[in-house]
Amino acid sequence: MGCASKKVAFCMAICLFSLILIAGCSDFDANPRMFSLYYSYDLRMYTTGPITDVTIYLPLPVKHGVPMVGPVVLHESDFATNNLSVEIVASPPGINLSEILNQTDTHPPSGNEPKYLKISTDRVYLDKTQDGSYLIEIDNFTWLESPLSFADTVDPYFNETVFLPKLNFALPAPTEGIPVDSAFSDWIQYPPIAVSQQIPIYAEYSASPETEVQISSSISGSNAWKEGYDCGGGNYYDDYYDWYHSGASHGWQTASGKYKAAQGVYPNFSHPVWQEVLSRTAEE
Repeated sequence: MGCASKKVAFCMAICLFSLILIAGCSDFDANPRMFSLYYSYDLRMYTTGPITDVTIYLPLPVKHGVPMVGPVVLHESDFATNNLSVEIVASPPGINLSEILNQTDTHPPSGNEPKYLKISTDRVYLDKTQDGSYLIEIDNFTWLESPLSFADTVDPYFNETVFLPKLNFALPAPTEGIPVDSAFSDWIQYPPIAVSQQIPIYAEYSASPETEVQISSSISGSNAWKEGYDCGGGNYYDDYYDWYHSGASHGWQTASGKYKAAQGVYPNFSHPVWQEVLSRTAEE
């Protein structure tokens, strides 16, 4: 998956963090606090040779039809570079979004239309020894007053920033959270979601048959908190796609990826430990 390596490491850390808590903490001295929210987005493009007459449209993470990384709105200046022309557009030419959305079993809320980054240039060689690879990384970290402000990592498709549209995409039926175990009734878990997906991208350029082009992008969001003396819990979602191609490309292509949600552990807000937290934070 390439571009998601940084997020994978972060998500693995959250999972390890949760295991440490299960092994050595209890809800008796839990005292949940230090709530935080972290979003991370990256976009990478790399070529093994020069490509010419380039026009590429790549989907951006959106929420309510606005390109965003969590609470941060994306602008064209975020993607600017000396050797590429960039523009954020609502809909590339030659694409019927209604037709594409009819190919998926799960439809985003009304008003959450896709947004694309248009990349164009006469010639570019995106290798570190030439023009350099194209790499955009945007992170946002926020301390929260209340866990009620956590990102919805259980159902991010409808409530967080994700890539749209998705082809032939279907989510599992919603389920209720269940306690982690009898010793940790102040935590709940959901069945982890991991759905393979296809993302349409537009790639028009000329290149030699030997030239390889790699494009990858990822958006993730995670929640975390501290408990006890040196323990904590957390959860995350991750949405990514990548595309590899050799030679020239003409028109619409299909990138592959995965949508992950409900990863990690969650507060059980009906538990007295978290009821006390909600009461305390409401008064602050």
